Amino acid sequence: MEEELDNVEEGRENWVKVLDTFYSAFEKRLEVAEEEMKEVEIQDEVSEETCEKCGRPMVYKMGRFGKFLACSGFPDCRNTKPIVKDTGVVCPQCKEGKIVERRSKKGRIFYGCDRYPECDYVLWDKPVDKPCPQCGSLMVEKKNKRAAVVQCVKCGHREEAREAADED
Repeated sequence: MEEELDNVEEGRENWVKVLDTFYSAFEKRLEVAEEEMKEVEIQDEVSEETCEKCGRPMVYKMGRFGKFLACSGFPDCRNTKPIVKDTGVVCPQCKEGKIVERRSKKGRIFYGCDRYPECDYVLWDKPVDKPCPQCGSLMVEKKNKRAAVVQCVKCGHREEAREAADED
């Protein structure tokens, strides 16, 4: 096949003829594979959480954007929840929610308040559960090629990440 495609590239063979020859054999093999292939059933993994709407246990499901929690009573109950990683840091804006790890539409990790849309606080850097020693504000992890540091979002106070981890 590779030689034939090289010949098509060099103009010695007709690409329609090459693809037709390949696909006619491939189509027969594909039909046989579809007939012999067994149905794969993915079992739901039960979580410790319960559904707020009906009280049944929630299960982990796999969707096109990754894992999520869904009510085991589907289709009667269609309650779903995203799986969030809690950072343990209280939101500095609303003082009620917690900062959780999220993913942007392009798959980049960011951190935001779990009370969204009531609170729209977001960060690109991972927050640290330690207030700034100078101003008491939120500290975040900043990583670069040389070293990891912890930096205040307000006053810019910086510490080495190892020092901040030792103080915990």
